[in-house]
Amino acid sequence: MSQATRHTIPTDERNFRMRIIFSWLFGILVYFWWTKSLPGQLSGAPLVFPESDNSFWLYLVSGVHDALLHHPTIGTAFDVLITTSCLICILVPEQRWFTWITVIGIWIIYLCFCTVAGKHYAQIGFLLMPVAFLASSPARFSLTWDMVRYWICILYGTAGLYKIYYGGFAASDNLSPILMQMNADWFYLHPTGAQASVLRFLIDHPTLAQSFYRLTVVIDLLAFVGLFTRKFDRWILVGLVAFHLANWGLNHISFVEQSLIFAPFLPWERWGKLIQHDLHHD
Repeated sequence: MSQATRHTIPTDERNFRMRIIFSWLFGILVYFWWTKSLPGQLSGAPLVFPESDNSFWLYLVSGVHDALLHHPTIGTAFDVLITTSCLICILVPEQRWFTWITVIGIWIIYLCFCTVAGKHYAQIGFLLMPVAFLASSPARFSLTWDMVRYWICILYGTAGLYKIYYGGFAASDNLSPILMQMNADWFYLHPTGAQASVLRFLIDHPTLAQSFYRLTVVIDLLAFVGLFTRKFDRWILVGLVAFHLANWGLNHISFVEQSLIFAPFLPWERWGKLIQHDLHHD
């Protein structure tokens, strides 16, 4: 993994990354507002399927859920606090308090949304990248940034192994049944149109559909390469973007929340050199 670890990220470059990441996050919060998914916009539905995740039970026992969803003023104030904190992080990246408030707040938003929906959502990209900025010193930030990056590489790599282990990769017809299951209710509401035609074509041609499924396994496994080198980051980035766009188009799995998970594979080092060059000339 030594090849994947670079020099310590200087403070000005950290602040630049923070402005980009939290601007991105602010856009996601606006998307939540637009889709009426912020706590102040949700109704107080009970947790339907908590599984064995103690974090959900702790969240409920704490009383935060009831306060946010059963008291409109508190819920709206929370929404304003988180979005304002995110804006402050963009404008003043050196501060720490509002970074903590934003990170804790978006995790509460995730718990709140999953609780109302009654299921765990896998779209957690917007939760991960802001965590790296809880560290303010260059050395600690560099370490936390790399840790988040490694975690994302392992997340996708093990997903690829999971698909192989449980037979999805070797199966002759795996994606077609998934598409039928995921789109059963969607077809009822959208029986015609280009998207419906593409979905039906893939369902009716399982061999072609399965080739796309196997390609997703290759994309997942490619993420393992990121543990050892950054030379293939652009290909990992292209693969992950294509994978999630396909998920959005074929299975209606939201792209926006997960999009921040692409951030570690952007050309930050090249952009950092441009920043240093501009600072030197100023």
